[in-house]
Amino acid sequence: MAMSDENQFAATLGWLTSEQHLAALQAEQTGDGGRFRGKTVLVTGAGSGIGFAICEAFAREGAVIIANDLPTQDRLAALKSAIEALGGTCTIRQGDVSDPQTAAGIFANIETLDVLVNNAGYLAEVPLTEMTDAQWDHMIKVHLYGSFYFARSAARLMRRQGFGRIINIASDLGQLGCENLAHYSAAKGGIIAFTKSLARELGQEGILVNAVAPGGILTPLVSRLGNDYIEREAKLYPLNRLGLPSEIAAVVLFLASNAATFMTGQVIGVNGGGVMNS
Repeated sequence: MAMSDENQFAATLGWLTSEQHLAALQAEQTGDGGRFRGKTVLVTGAGSGIGFAICEAFAREGAVIIANDLPTQDRLAALKSAIEALGGTCTIRQGDVSDPQTAAGIFANIETLDVLVNNAGYLAEVPLTEMTDAQWDHMIKVHLYGSFYFARSAARLMRRQGFGRIINIASDLGQLGCENLAHYSAAKGGIIAFTKSLARELGQEGILVNAVAPGGILTPLVSRLGNDYIEREAKLYPLNRLGLPSEIAAVVLFLASNAATFMTGQVIGVNGGGVMNS
C-alpha cells in the first residue's frame, strides 16, 4: 500500500507514522498475554488502594511488576499472592520513598523499566494554625520528594533506552485546594507542575510524562470512615458517588499504552465531575 503524503512527511522527519502507530496498537490488542506482556512496571505505594489496583491491572495485561511500599504495609504479601494467582510476576521492594536511598537501591537492581507510577502518598487533616514544621515537611517529602527521587532515577534509565512512561498520581485537591489540607494540596499541586516540567524536558527523548488527578476514591482507608462520611463526600460530585481504585488504574494503563503516544504533560481528572476544566 502506498504511503500517504502525511506519512511520507512524518517518515522523512523520523516521526511516528500512522502505519507504525496502528501496528503498535494492533500488537498490543492482539498480542498473546495482554497489552503489556514483557513490560516492566514499577509502582510506589503499591500495598493498598489505588496502588494495589494499578499493580493488579498491569499484571492482568502481562506486565512484570515491581511493587514498592513501606515495610509496615502488611498488604504487600497479599499483592504478591494476587499477582501470582493471575500468572504474573511481582517483586517486592520495601522502603520509604521520602528517603533518597530507597529509589537508589531499587534502581540499582533494575536493568530496564517501561513504566513508573509514582503513587505513594498519604492524607492527614491539620488546620494551618496547628500544623507543625514536621507535619508540613513530611507531607512534602513523601509526595514531592518521593516523586522526584523515583522520576530522576527512572529518567536516567529511560533516557538510555530511548523510551519510557512516567505517570504521577496527583489529586483534584492539587487543583482546588482544601481547608485543613494545605500541606497535602500544596504537595499535589507541586506534582502537577513537576509533571508538566518533566514532560517538556524529556519529550524529545521518547519519555512521556503525565499525571492522573483522582477525586474521592473508595479505598480501604476511606471505607473505614463509615457510611455517613462516604455519603457526604459523594454529594460533592455530579455523579453522586465516589470512584473506584480500578477506575484510576484503567486511566493509568491507557496513559502507559500505545493509545496515548501523543499525550504528555497532561493532567487527567478522574473525579466524577468534581473538577471541570475548560
